[in-house]
Amino acid sequence: MRYICTSIVATLALAGTSFAATINVPGDYTLIQDAINASSDGDTIVIAAGTYDEHSINTNNKAITIGSASGNLDVTIDAQQGGSVFVINSGEGSGTEIKDLVITGGNATQGGGIYCRISNPTISDCTISGNTATMLGGGIYCLSSNPTISGCTIEGNTANGGRGGGIFCDGNSPTITACTISDNTAIEGGGISFFNSNPTISNCTISGNTAYAGGGIFCINSNFTIGGGSVCDNSADQTFVDSYSNFESSLCWIAPSCDGNPYDFINNQQEQINQLLTMHDQQQTAIEDLQQVVAECCAARTCTGDENGDGVVNIEDLLIVISVWGPCP
Repeated sequence: MRYICTSIVATLALAGTSFAATINVPGDYTLIQDAINASSDGDTIVIAAGTYDEHSINTNNKAITIGSASGNLDVTIDAQQGGSVFVINSGEGSGTEIKDLVITGGNATQGGGIYCRISNPTISDCTISGNTATMLGGGIYCLSSNPTISGCTIEGNTANGGRGGGIFCDGNSPTITACTISDNTAIEGGGISFFNSNPTISNCTISGNTAYAGGGIFCINSNFTIGGGSVCDNSADQTFVDSYSNFESSLCWIAPSCDGNPYDFINNQQEQINQLLTMHDQQQTAIEDLQQVVAECCAARTCTGDENGDGVVNIEDLLIVISVWGPCP
């Protein structure tokens, strides 16, 4: 009887346990959306190399990972102008991750590539390019969301009628790390536009973006911190920050041109810098030796520094000391 009870308890425990699964596209499901619909929290949707023509792919508030089977950028999801490529608007958290994908061909009013609303997804190592928004966020649109965006290339996206060619954020605190944001276009904020937001940007390259104001970054009523990386070669001003915003920049290169990056200059000149430091040390040693010679001479002769006996201690006396460099006789 004991064994029967144990067996029943074990069966019930297993029945209540959820195991993460791997779902293959197109092996298990032809469409990515169908794979998402069949998934549960903790599952991974693995997509084989190729191009998939889908749009408005909704993650449905599931803590799942969606990415390339190889971990390389060999999976392209092309919305073919049918809408946003991804829609994340059901309260997703950081456990919802999109990674290692090329996201392109999106066309929507907001968020051509990725539309994100009241959600906090993780977007990593993706290329988000060739997407269009008629108003806000050609590449990524974030409203009241705190996404983590890392290692992504966000390029060649357009916000035709508004802000944020690459990224637009409203009322949120995104973290953007180690991304390249380039060649995006908007009326304001060619690269990134912030409104009522508190973003953190680090080690990003924001260059070659185009806008009438804030070619690189356009900021309204926001507090943002930017560190590392560079903001350069953007049209108009590199950054536009209104009087209601606080802009903290640390170790970030903001300049009209990417040529002559001071970090590159320092790296290229490190050998010369080391040589100068060595020369300084040698000169310091020589000065100390000279001071010692003068001190020894004076000690030996009980002199006051008047080597030529003219009653004045000046450069003439120092030249005599130098001419007989070495130990005092």
